[in-house]
Amino acid sequence: MLNLKSGDRIELFDEDSPATTICATVGRLLSDWDEGMGIEVQDYVACWAEITVDEPSDGDAKQVVLLGTDFQCRLNGRRVTIRKKQD
Repeated sequence: MLNLKSGDRIELFDEDSPATTICATVGRLLSDWDEGMGIEVQDYVACWAEITVDEPSDGDAKQVVLLGTDFQCRLNGRRVTIRKKQD
């Protein structure tokens, strides 16, 4: 799992279409409690990352990435791979 922090530049790759790259900036990292979730969610979700997408194509620039306890990341329900961007 990446050690993300606010302000990090990241790239997200959709595992269904790896040629698609989304560039974004991490806004905040939130726990289940911060998101207002119940205690049962902690078995599935490690944390939530609010991101701002650089070039939103079909939606809001503000998105939330779910970081699961299974070490999988999801954006809008789709599995993605996250990599810190090398500027």
